Order: sequence, then structure tokens, then C-alpha cells
Amino acid sequence: MNRLVIRNARVATMTRSQRELGDAPLGLVEDGAVACEGGRIVYVGPSSSAPEGELIEAGGRLLTPGFVDPHTHLVFAGDRAHEHAMRLAGASYLQIAEAGGGIRSTVEATRAASDEELLTTAQRRLRRLVQGGVTTVEVKTGYGLSVNDELRLLRIARELGRSAECEVLPTLLGLHAVPEGIDRARWVAEVSRELMPEAARQGARGCDAFLDQGAFTAAECRVALEAGVTAGLVGHLHTDQLSAAGGARLAADLGCASADHLERTLPDGIAALARGGVTAVLLPLAAWFLRDKAASAPLFLEAGVAVALGSNINPGSQPIESVSMLLAAGCLLAGLTPAQALWACTAGGARALHLDDRGLLKQGLRADLTLFSTSDPDHLPYHAGVEHAALVIRDGRIVHDARPFLAC
Repeated sequence: MNRLVIRNARVATMTRSQRELGDAPLGLVEDGAVACEGGRIVYVGPSSSAPEGELIEAGGRLLTPGFVDPHTHLVFAGDRAHEHAMRLAGASYLQIAEAGGGIRSTVEATRAASDEELLTTAQRRLRRLVQGGVTTVEVKTGYGLSVNDELRLLRIARELGRSAECEVLPTLLGLHAVPEGIDRARWVAEVSRELMPEAARQGARGCDAFLDQGAFTAAECRVALEAGVTAGLVGHLHTDQLSAAGGARLAADLGCASADHLERTLPDGIAALARGGVTAVLLPLAAWFLRDKAASAPLFLEAGVAVALGSNINPGSQPIESVSMLLAAGCLLAGLTPAQALWACTAGGARALHLDDRGLLKQGLRADLTLFSTSDPDHLPYHAGVEHAALVIRDGRIVHDARPFLAC
């Protein structure tokens, strides 16, 4: 069995607390090495004590865990650039939806697209994430809005994972919007009684719902998520994006792995997340794209809540497929330090998905790693819009190689 050894790197183990300042959250090992064998990390430590193997010389560059993106909507069809133009002209999110745009316009386009088209376009989006250093990605359904169409999107997400250089974890977003022509109570019942159990049987890993103004109520989301968790799915909740809907408290009450968005979460909701051990998945690129105020990461960190960053790639409120832009937004808009943002994209993302086998560089964990073209972690959110991942390794195999190293 071949052993791969990356030597002479600044190894960011991510084994320190996210709340610490400076580079402390990175848990750096200077002049460090990581060895991989059989898809697992078998050594982390000084280069001088590294085992023999196929050698990659890092030249002092930054080596991190592979990035974990805990919130995406990668499988969809259609283009909503005209809605972006409407928003720039002053229309609100709700006004656009009332005019026939929003989620339902994507549902119409997605239903009309072939399986091949949906898979091919999702593969292109995913490839861009891999080129930025992502090795695990969560992919939500939600643009089907019928039992059969949601299961179709779930099937395509599973197929995306089989053909990708990145592990794909499918999540059923059953309560995303109310389908046209269906009573909302009937849809909540179908999602809870039929869709959640069947999605679990067909390979979904997570379940999600959208609790907010113009979406679903706390009672409706509770019913659906309880059904998903009972079926064995990991709970997540979109909430507090458009209003202080109280979703953070519900996520904690249900034992969800994450609560996502959280731009308008109140202090009691943040305290509930801390008590419940729920990870806050912040989506600052969506706030920026919507010209909204991003959630303030320091408020969550001060309360003892772990913060993850998700790209939230989707056709309506965040079409940017850039890891460096996400890091920049995490710092400039959400208030993280560069080291805290890197932690949020690795250890934080893994926590948000309840994954304990990745997100850190420790012996015995999955050999998912990203080697950057810079030695300076501060450079990654600073030089945004350029992807600095020079080498991406998933499960001990090189899946993206941009060497020789270029000046950054």
C-alpha cells in the first residue's frame, strides 16, 4: 500500500479553540509533515520524524484539512440574473417571490431539465469548489416540491457523489416552499409522513426545513424535522434570515446539528444554540449578494457556539462558487479573523454535519487535505477571487493538482 508524505509544510491541524486570537485556532506545526496511507492520516508532526513514502515537498506552504462546505444547493436548473437586476433596482426578496420569481421559478426550470443536464451542471459547480480546496460538500434538495421530484433530486445528488472528486452528502430540504396548487398542511403532512422516511431509505443523510417569514412556521418545521430525525436523518434548519423567527431555539430543542443563516437571531437564540451544542452555519456571501447585513460571528463565539461557513451556492441569492470569496466574506462581513475563518471552513464544517472523521489533521482521521500556494493563512481571505489551492487530496488520493506553485 502506497504511503504519501507531505513534508516541510506549515501544518494547520485545526486542533485548537476557534475562539482564540491570531493564528492560535490553526494549531500550527511549523516545518511539519503529514503522511497518508490507506485513505487515513498515519502521521502528523515534525518533518524530521516523518516516515518514508512518496514525497511531496511543500516548501513551507500552508497545509490544512480539506474544506467542508456544510450548506449548498448545487442541483438546480435555470438562471435568475433578472431577479438580481430587480433587487438592484430596489425589489425585496419577498416582492420578487410575489412577482413569480424566487424559489418557484427555479422549481419550474429544474422540473423541466433532464437528469443529464442537472447532473452535468452540478458537476461543473462542484469541480470549482474542489479547485478551491473542498473535499466534502453537503447538497440539499428543495427545488422539486413534490414527493417524486424531491426524490429525483436526491437521486441526482447521490449520482453527483459517485462521479465526483469530492464526497457529497445529500440533505432532504423538504420544507423549502409550498408547492403551487397544494394546501400547505397537506404538503407538510406529505413531507413528514412520506418523503422523510423514503428519503432516508434512498440515501439521504440530512433533513432540513426553512423557518422564516414567508416560508414555514415553527410548528410545521418541528413536525417535518422530527419525522426526519426519527427516520435517522441529521437535522438542520434554515432560519432567522429574513426575520427573528425563533428558529435557533427550535434547532436546539430538536438537537439539530446546525442552524443556518441566523442573520437576525436574538441573544436568547444564540444562548440556546450554545446550550444545545448546535453549530452556527453562517452564509455571509448570501447576505452580501442580497445587500443584507451578515450574521456577526463574534456574538456566537463569545457565547460558546462553534461557527462554520457555508457557501450557500444557489441560483437566487448566492451563485458565487469561490472558496476565497467565502473566506473573505467570513472575515470582512461576519467578523471572523483569518484563522477563525479557516477553522470555520474545516473543523467547523465537519461539526455542522456531525462528521467526526475529518476537519482536523490528526492520526487516524480521513486523509482529506489541501496544500495552498501561500505559507500565510492571512493571505487567503486577503487575495480573494483567486483560488490558492495548489494540491487537493481526498481520501489519500490527489484530486486536484495546480503545481508548479505560482506566486500568489
